[in-house]
Amino acid sequence: MDNSIQTLEAAAQMLMAPPNLVTSEQRHHAERVFMELRSTKNPYQLCREVLEKSSSDYVLFEAAGLLKTALIREWNLLNENDISSLREYLLNYLMRKEPPLFLREKLLQTIAVIIKRGSINDTGRDRKALLTELEKIILSSPIGQQKLACALIQAIMQEYAITVKSSDVGLTWEVHIWLKKTFEATDLKRIFRFTVGVLEQIVRSGVRPEGDNAILTKQLLTIVETILCWSHVTLLSKRLTRTLETIYESDGPRALRLNHNWRDTIMKPELIALFFEIHLHVRSNTDLANPSLTCLVQLASLTGVVVSMGNLKQQYFENYVNHFMRMLSMIQPFDREMLGIADIYQRLVQFFTPPMIAASPPAFLQNLTTYTCHCIRGSIIEEGINDDTVWRESFNKFLNTWCSLVHDSDGFTNDQLMTPCIEVFNTYLQCRLAPPDGTRGAEVNDGCNDDIKDDVQEDERQLHSNVLMTIGAMARKAPAHCCHVLYSLLTERSKRLESLLQLCMGKQDTSVGEQLILLFEDLHWILMITGHTIAVDVLEGETVMIPQEILQYSVSENADVGASLRYLVGESTNTENVDPIIKLIAEILRTGEYERAALEAGLGYAFSPELSATLSWLLKIWANSYVMQQSSEYGAVLESAFGVGSQGSVWSIRRLTRRASAVLRHMSSQPIAATHATLLLATLAHNRRKEGTLDIWEEFLSLVAWEAAGSKLPGSVRKELHRAFAIAATYAEGEARSRLLTSTVALTEKLQNILTMASDTEPIYILADTLECFIGITEGVHEVGTVDEQFVMLIAALDKIPGILFKYHNYPNVVLSALNLLTKSAKRMLHSVQQQNAIKFLEVCNTTFEVYMRWNSGKISSIPQCAEEEAYEDVCALMDLICAIASCGTEHPVGDTCARGLRLLLPMITQSLLALPTLAHSAYRMLKNLDHHELLTVLPVELFNMVVTALRVGLTAVSCDVSTLCCDTIVGIANKVRTLGSDNPYAMSLLSLAELLLMLIIKMEIPPDTIPSAGAAIYALTCVKPALLEGLARQLIEAYTVNDPGNVPRLEEAFGILTDGVLFDGMRTHKIRFQDNFDKFLANVHGFLIVK
Repeated sequence: MDNSIQTLEAAAQMLMAPPNLVTSEQRHHAERVFMELRSTKNPYQLCREVLEKSSSDYVLFEAAGLLKTALIREWNLLNENDISSLREYLLNYLMRKEPPLFLREKLLQTIAVIIKRGSINDTGRDRKALLTELEKIILSSPIGQQKLACALIQAIMQEYAITVKSSDVGLTWEVHIWLKKTFEATDLKRIFRFTVGVLEQIVRSGVRPEGDNAILTKQLLTIVETILCWSHVTLLSKRLTRTLETIYESDGPRALRLNHNWRDTIMKPELIALFFEIHLHVRSNTDLANPSLTCLVQLASLTGVVVSMGNLKQQYFENYVNHFMRMLSMIQPFDREMLGIADIYQRLVQFFTPPMIAASPPAFLQNLTTYTCHCIRGSIIEEGINDDTVWRESFNKFLNTWCSLVHDSDGFTNDQLMTPCIEVFNTYLQCRLAPPDGTRGAEVNDGCNDDIKDDVQEDERQLHSNVLMTIGAMARKAPAHCCHVLYSLLTERSKRLESLLQLCMGKQDTSVGEQLILLFEDLHWILMITGHTIAVDVLEGETVMIPQEILQYSVSENADVGASLRYLVGESTNTENVDPIIKLIAEILRTGEYERAALEAGLGYAFSPELSATLSWLLKIWANSYVMQQSSEYGAVLESAFGVGSQGSVWSIRRLTRRASAVLRHMSSQPIAATHATLLLATLAHNRRKEGTLDIWEEFLSLVAWEAAGSKLPGSVRKELHRAFAIAATYAEGEARSRLLTSTVALTEKLQNILTMASDTEPIYILADTLECFIGITEGVHEVGTVDEQFVMLIAALDKIPGILFKYHNYPNVVLSALNLLTKSAKRMLHSVQQQNAIKFLEVCNTTFEVYMRWNSGKISSIPQCAEEEAYEDVCALMDLICAIASCGTEHPVGDTCARGLRLLLPMITQSLLALPTLAHSAYRMLKNLDHHELLTVLPVELFNMVVTALRVGLTAVSCDVSTLCCDTIVGIANKVRTLGSDNPYAMSLLSLAELLLMLIIKMEIPPDTIPSAGAAIYALTCVKPALLEGLARQLIEAYTVNDPGNVPRLEEAFGILTDGVLFDGMRTHKIRFQDNFDKFLANVHGFLIVK
């Protein structure tokens, strides 16, 4: 035996030695030594000797692993005494030695496996005895043994929890679930009670845990945390899938759902009090505070049958909140503690009713307000230094709580929320403003004083939108205060802006530049907050009304219409009896005018592009909500100022258009400012749909001429500008429409000139940008009704796409833009054009497919698995084009064109395609769309067979998206071929998928989230041939008769359950019944067939 150990240690030295000290042959010999060790039968005595005598960590690790593996492998060959002896030895070994952590964990896991595996026969007798022994050790033994006992309890719980950390012990899921349920019923609550009792003793001792005591306390807290995060068997899905293994790995802590057996424990008022005492006792130690806070968070989410009787939920909530408030009154939370407190608030609001929340003590709302304001300050500093995210995470959780509170109609009243909302609003605003009104930049190195022109990595308006939407909703709870504050700040800052810009005229003053930087940042935040307060940001073209609170506030002020309108247009500066919303809007418009004047005076270099973008964004969402809208709730002032047909609305649109035009002309080199200006123009074009006179389109016509003459705008901005032109041309009439359409004419001429240039390389980027501009036009055309006139103008460009692909096939950006233009044209216009134009468009697509195939056939058949997405963007674009053509249905002869595209693309759908997730998803989404438009079953049979082959490949994908798309496509095709009879070639080809699909389901080789769609596919296929499922069941049972005869009766019973009471006629009632049966069938079959 000693020689064996020496041999193992020598082999370990060879394996662990640097490559330059051992030969390849020596290393291979050492590997063979350990391969032989792992296959050793009955190795228990050898492993004991190794554990006692070896000093090599590698050998010890291998011996511990072999012990566990052999135990699982040879369990049925060992007698009860041998197993008991081994368990006692391992526990004794751990008690008398201090092995390395890796070895201790492996041996503890082995003991836990013995306990779990043995409980099948002894119904948990040994487990109970061991728990009793461990409890005694924890209560009276030395600290080292106490820690070991806790670690063993954790290992036992881990084995019964059925997670990815649980051992694969060769049991069926059915047995795993039964063991878990038994453990929950008999020992889980016992462990909880005992552990909580020990923690109570630690708290009552009054001694702060340190050193080994802190480690022991953390182990105890982790045990309790695990129990409070436990997913109980009765709450698991009916389907026993591998999703069980990821319960704790993916979702984090779930709600605390307990059955009625826990009522006598969890509903004790003193239990909640104890958990808050525990946290107060350990909160100064980070390692202990984290699990302690998690316990409190979980207790804040108690729900289910345990609190379903009478007013138990109300009692529990009141008790919890009272102790929560008591704890908060005693502490000044640490930074790391704030995230847990925010979680508790969020859980309470999520799991208890609004009336309960509203009836909580005043301190509930007061503390929420205080901590939210505290997190605002911390999060702003974090933004600047980019160090940690704890404050931002806490702030976002508090905002989620506020979002629920301000939108719950049966919770807190407006009067109750007004003061807290004002405090949060004021704090956020102050933190975003520079001194003296605010505190931005007051902290050392907080980075908040940087110029917003330089430090923005992504669109600021999008980056902060979620936070600002909630701040805006809170501001609307106190509109009088918040609108007045915003108006005052904006008035003062806009006047200062005017003054500083005037000082910039003709001289370069460094101090003025520094003042402008601070002022730009202030205005940027004031405008963003104002925008989310007075309006709601939505997608362009989506109509949204003025927020109800703003309307009610405006109406309640009962302002004078004439005075308000005069103030709006600048005829008067007297604010007496002026509507407060009009005052705020007027200042916004004046700020825009100051900007326009500065740009036209040549001060574009001095103006912040971020501020310009923010101003455009605000004017866009304001115009979308206020201008040219019709509502009986608007009140006299807003209706007169901005309603349909009002002079105020026409005046506003003209002013906004002039400002947007100035930004484009003078800030063309600033993409962020120019982009938002074009988005504003598109919104204004929508709003002019009820005003068709020539003069209202004057600025648009001027921009058309400017762009045609050769603007210096970036390509992406030009695309958006042409989209705005197309929208405007749709709504304009007569001469205005004709002149707006000249933008398309000029672009067509430009395209022709590029294509006729002698050089092939010079115009490449210009060509790609020009094609993108045509895409902008097609997107704009979609915003309206009939488009044949514009389509006729566009077809001249579309007709050139095959030639462009032929000539520029080596330039990916040109190819991609050309294919995207075809796709957008199909989506946007094919529905509404005349028949001859549609035929012409489809001819262009057919030719494009042929040209693409000529130059890219090799690419389609052999895309490397390591390819980046950019390498096959054009292939995805082709798939999108086929989908777009298919979406036109049977109104035009699109079937032949789609068939051409499929013939080009289907050969690439092979097993290797699944290694490219984006491309695979595009391919199967294309098939799903073609099926949706009933184009697959009209394909030639040989092409349809290629579709079925592609579906066969997709069903084996590990991607839930791909396999689900395949199942949904099978359902759609099956519903169509069912009407053709089961012996037609389409049905016969499709039915060949049934056996594969059923085996994938039964063997759990299909993603768990796909299983409902897979069940629907099995039902749909059986509807095509009602005898199908019976035949498949017979095949499966015959296979098991040979390999696993013991499970044959259970399989027969399971298939009987599957078809019980179901008719395969496609009726919704029978579909639902089959799906219910299917869930029971899987729970049954997976339980006794699948082994873990």
